[in-house]
Amino acid sequence: MCFSVEADLIAGVALLPVGVLALREVRHPREVPFASLPLLFALHQLVEALVWAGASGDVSDGVQRAAALAYVLFALPVLPTLVPLAVLMLEPRDARLRVAPFVALGLVVSAYLTVAVLQGPVEVRVHAHALAYGVGLENVTLWTVLYIAAVIGPSLLSGYPSIVAFGVLNLVGLTVVALLYREAFASLWCVYAACTSVLIVLHMVLRRRLTDPQRLQGQPNNDQLSGSTSS
Repeated sequence: MCFSVEADLIAGVALLPVGVLALREVRHPREVPFASLPLLFALHQLVEALVWAGASGDVSDGVQRAAALAYVLFALPVLPTLVPLAVLMLEPRDARLRVAPFVALGLVVSAYLTVAVLQGPVEVRVHAHALAYGVGLENVTLWTVLYIAAVIGPSLLSGYPSIVAFGVLNLVGLTVVALLYREAFASLWCVYAACTSVLIVLHMVLRRRLTDPQRLQGQPNNDQLSGSTSS
């Protein structure tokens, strides 16, 4: 994954129709943040293709710097708030309290990472066939753990099995990357998350089983969104 400009282009282009399919299933505004994730991940990979192109001298330094900044801003400050908020908006009212603390945590993580990124400069180098982004973070281990908790925690606590599966797969990917490839954390995990975002389409398709009021209020039971049918 994420080992060349070609790999990013293939991943980004392949995910574009996935993103469109997810958004086509949207029936209420509250579903938009979650359903938009595959498309955002697709565009994210296409942005990194420009970063790779800059590393090989195919685009100007200015284009590469702008692409690197855009890539890092989405990967680091945006996702810790966007993902928990997207999950929160899908949960039924009586289940939102268990997700809300992760939204608050995500805001704290996003605020710190925004300052770190904007203070810059964002450094990019090729590391072990992946791109490593340097933003001068302090206490990297602490913020990595908080980042993982903010991004993954809400999905693991969701009442929807398809969202839980999305969270479990990304917990595995995030943990492996954090332990073994921390230098290329942003690059490698984001392409992994992009690939697992196909589960978001599955969730949105399964939501067809809900009536319009049920989609608006939250899930009535697990059977209707787990792929099983009741007798």
